[in-house]
Amino acid sequence: MKRNALVLILTRAIRSAAFGYLAFVVPLYLKSLGFSAVLVGIYFMVATISSAVLVLVSGFLGDIIGRRDSLMIMSSLFVVAMAIYSFTDNKLIIFLTSILGVTTGVGGGGGAGGGPVAPLLTSLLADHTEPSERVRVFSINTSVAVSSSFAGSLMASLLLSLGFSDQFLFRLSLALSLISLALLLLVDRDPRRVSARSVSSVVRLRSVGNVARISIAGSLGSLGLGMVTPLLPLWFRLYLHATEVEVGEVYTVSYLASVVATLMASHVGKFLGRVRGIALFRSFSTLLFVVMALVPNFIIDAVLYVLRASLYMLTLPLRQSVSVEVIDEDERARGLSITGLARRLPYGIGSSLAGLFMDASLYALSMIVGGVIATMDPILYYVFFRKLDSGVRSNH
Repeated sequence: MKRNALVLILTRAIRSAAFGYLAFVVPLYLKSLGFSAVLVGIYFMVATISSAVLVLVSGFLGDIIGRRDSLMIMSSLFVVAMAIYSFTDNKLIIFLTSILGVTTGVGGGGGAGGGPVAPLLTSLLADHTEPSERVRVFSINTSVAVSSSFAGSLMASLLLSLGFSDQFLFRLSLALSLISLALLLLVDRDPRRVSARSVSSVVRLRSVGNVARISIAGSLGSLGLGMVTPLLPLWFRLYLHATEVEVGEVYTVSYLASVVATLMASHVGKFLGRVRGIALFRSFSTLLFVVMALVPNFIIDAVLYVLRASLYMLTLPLRQSVSVEVIDEDERARGLSITGLARRLPYGIGSSLAGLFMDASLYALSMIVGGVIATMDPILYYVFFRKLDSGVRSNH
């Protein structure tokens, strides 16, 4: 593996340590400040919309000024958000962090996922990896990030049980985000992929058909996931009466299971085919939300969530590999930013609907509807890209 790829994986690992506990700390912290479930949902809706805009900007900016420099700019937003969380509990100022778009999709098995750094990091990893090694490298990247999330979640659960405050955890995430940002200076600067002198030269994409197919499937998946995942900690806390420490423990175990699952991705891709693997395991993972809603028991739902998160994460390296293959090399950052936009806007709509359902004590219904809608994503993905698996079974 090339040095640049190793550094990129390391920077993501450090940032993921903070994401590991922010997934459950942020919504519970907002609730403790006096935010209603509806307002928490609106917070995540605004954050997701902002993230969508920034994802689009980051991808185009990456191809215009260079992907590493754009990644550093977008990573700085997380530093700003954590600085605000660390030093104030003013509700208005805290709510304004949603505009930075970096507090959504955190945690294993998320929906929108990764924020505005995602298309840039994926593109840079593909740039510094041979095509034949991409599934393996993406699997390593994901498993290392999830391992780091596991460590961060475990640490946060321990600190919370010892009486440390949420703001202490935010200050820790601020330190981690600064270290991650500094390490990006070790990554070689990459050349511009497109000239900004002409609007048409920036906007025109040769891979527009595949970008549209990925966007259509992903938008439905994210709408469904947005109706469930952002407020799932509140489901465990308010409806199943789990403590904050217990919620943290569920997420911690889910990260550990996801590490094992992501390491299996390359084997699944070789045996089933990447697209068939995505269709099978992601469909099963989304339908588990329906089962969780129908069986409102903390222990059972905790086990089902761990299984759901690991299956979802198993498909991530496969999906990243397919995406960078079907999008032209010089258009990857822009193409992935467009697909990211298509995921994040529906995710924001879904999270606002989840808040309304929860305030009406109908969150179980939101989980059922969201799980069914999210299943359309892997089904359409298989319809659009199943030909990429041709010849896989003949090799076994």
